[in-house]
Amino acid sequence: ILHIEKISSSVTIFDRFMFIGVSVYAFILLDIFRVIIYNNSVVSLIDNLPYLNAMNYIEILMKAGLSEKEAAVYLANYKLGESTASRISQISGIKRPTTYIELESLIKKGLVSQSSKKNLKYYTAANPKVILTILEENKKELEDNLSKITSLGRVVDKKPFVKFFEGEEGIKEVYRDTINLPNKEIQSWFSAVSTVGNESFQEKYYIPERQKKNIWVRAIVPDNKQIRSYLNKNSEQLRKSKLIDEKKYNSENEIILYDQTKTAIVNYNDKIGVMINSQKIHDSIKQIFDIMWEMLPNERDKQKPL
Repeated sequence: ILHIEKISSSVTIFDRFMFIGVSVYAFILLDIFRVIIYNNSVVSLIDNLPYLNAMNYIEILMKAGLSEKEAAVYLANYKLGESTASRISQISGIKRPTTYIELESLIKKGLVSQSSKKNLKYYTAANPKVILTILEENKKELEDNLSKITSLGRVVDKKPFVKFFEGEEGIKEVYRDTINLPNKEIQSWFSAVSTVGNESFQEKYYIPERQKKNIWVRAIVPDNKQIRSYLNKNSEQLRKSKLIDEKKYNSENEIILYDQTKTAIVNYNDKIGVMINSQKIHDSIKQIFDIMWEMLPNERDKQKPL
């Protein structure tokens, strides 16, 4: 009898462990099915996994001007396609009342559209490429407004000032300042020294931006092989140039007259730039430029082989 009782007791303990194990497993399965049922599909459960790295996309959208919550809602809507605010809220992790607010904000920005079906509102996110179009439109509007604001500063005769810049980034900052106002002309004496380290900035940013803003350049340039290699792109790059004998003019400095009041001097070897904002200094140097320009022969007359 004792032997049977011990066996019964051991079986009871084993059964208890089995019951606990099965219960835990069943609980896990039920929880999985609960999530699946809650999200209405197995696919949506799998779709949530890529959002583990969603912060990378959110950060990109934030750089484009969206808030963190707007970015999260937009991403969820774009991944789901046409969907309700409730569904977008589930996927984005943003509370439903806040989701409605962010969706309204995205609609105003043209990034989400709204439709109604059977008394329910559905939302559809626009293609991400639309963001680029909106940014370009905003940029153009901002440039136009900034030009108007900048022109106000010329009404009052302000005290002149001088700014100094150092390093390659400093030189780039000087160049960026020369193309703030569209549809203007720049006058410049080119340096006889090679712009080593600055070619990429000139070709990929400065010249294209100047072209977009329709800013022409009149340049007096030293007559050497490197400079002559640029002349065939004069028209394309909105530039008119006149050559001067390199023996007479071989300055290491580039001098730029722009914005009607500013004079910039750049030295590539020393990697320094100077910006002078003075109407009187600008006008005096421009008179010298105009006299030289008139005295020098036309570009075609000077383009003979070296």
